[in-house]
Amino acid sequence: MGRQRNTFGKGERLKSVIVFDRAFSEGSKLKAFPLLVRYTNSSFDEKVPYQVATTVSKRRFKRAVDRNRIKRLLREAWRLEKHRLLIDWTPGDPQRAIVFIYVGSTIPTFEQCQSNIRKIVSVLIDAPITKPTK
Repeated sequence: MGRQRNTFGKGERLKSVIVFDRAFSEGSKLKAFPLLVRYTNSSFDEKVPYQVATTVSKRRFKRAVDRNRIKRLLREAWRLEKHRLLIDWTPGDPQRAIVFIYVGSTIPTFEQCQSNIRKIVSVLIDAPITKPTK
């Protein structure tokens, strides 16, 4: 059995402001404290099932190093768990935009981030995917 590549490339990062805003206005919400997740169906030029963004409030964490640390932890936890979502996906299937919002007040450990991302991925696996609105 070959090793699976767990990468988080440029095409998997959510950069479109329009799609980002639509995830907040029309998207569904998941909670796994201290994470809040907004996701919506979308379509991308990239051949990936999900595009992901992470946010941390400047109001809760004044120092940029703290915000960046939390975002790095969330992205790493996502990178290691996303393979579960790729199992049944083929190019041409519906795609989703996901925004991870950290709402806690302390810097989490990697294990906490991974546990929360694991819960969210389990819910996303079971959530039905509908056709995206353009």
